[in-house]
Amino acid sequence: MSINWGFIGAGMVAQKALTPAVVTAANAELYAVAARDLVRAKGLNPVVSYDNYDDLINDPKVDAIYISLPNHLHAPLSLKSLAAGKAVLCEKPLALNLTQGKQLFNAATKSNQLLVEAIWFRWHPRMKKAQDAVLSGEIGQIKQIRASFCFENKSFDNYRFDPSAGGGALYDLGVYPLHLLTHLIPTGREIKLIKVIKNIGPSGVDLTTTVECLVNNEIKFDFTISFEAKAEQRIEIIGSKASITFDEGEAFTNWNAKSSLLIKGELFAFEPVDPYKLMVEAVSDVLLAKRLGRSIEQLTQSSDHFTLPLSADSLFVLESLDAIRLWQS
Repeated sequence: MSINWGFIGAGMVAQKALTPAVVTAANAELYAVAARDLVRAKGLNPVVSYDNYDDLINDPKVDAIYISLPNHLHAPLSLKSLAAGKAVLCEKPLALNLTQGKQLFNAATKSNQLLVEAIWFRWHPRMKKAQDAVLSGEIGQIKQIRASFCFENKSFDNYRFDPSAGGGALYDLGVYPLHLLTHLIPTGREIKLIKVIKNIGPSGVDLTTTVECLVNNEIKFDFTISFEAKAEQRIEIIGSKASITFDEGEAFTNWNAKSSLLIKGELFAFEPVDPYKLMVEAVSDVLLAKRLGRSIEQLTQSSDHFTLPLSADSLFVLESLDAIRLWQS
């Protein structure tokens, strides 16, 4: 059995990452693609192609919808898809604020459908190894987490520089360190902002945001995200007994490349892997099990699907983004 996937949007991520992930997944089929440019939709070689989103959403053969459009369209199209009885895998950020996020998960509950934010780095075996080392107590109590995700983005005509489309480094990159936190501390986390420094560009979006905060009043959590700094991805987790450092390979976006992790000074190497494919297979597994009668709540709480970002994770991230966005020094 397999899940029929429909894509809303046929941009770069859909082309280069999600299409090969679905095509090579053991339990998924790329059934439909909808894009404003029908030629681009057909270019992904689905079974059927549409030049408008509603036709795909209402196609009875589509089981799950992947949404990869500008940020301001994530919430409204997710709501439409859920109301039509489709499961949704939506690109980050899931919504533009906490209020929208709550509306989405309420709609998912009402329609008894799965809603997942596409935080694909969580499925990388290196990330799982780091999480295991933290949760097992191998490095002791977490004392500090440092992270960065920076690159020079000069595509100034892109929606990422448009404030009305949910542009800015915070929306585009801030979800990475914040979801890292939910992965390392699955429950009982509270953020207190200490300092937020932003560099706002000519279009009105943040080009760089630096955050210093405390988690649960005891863990220092510092991160920088930027569209204008030199390329850098970094994760360091400092515990009371030892530390974890993401070594070779991009810390957040390692994809089909070798990578490594230092835990207590010991090097762990990882062969190339496609976390997008692992994500698609995991979501499809849940939907196939739901087809056999198991509940969404039961499945998402199962240890077999622990990697799936839960509603609490995405809502925590949206609440944190709100606080950082509205910070006044």
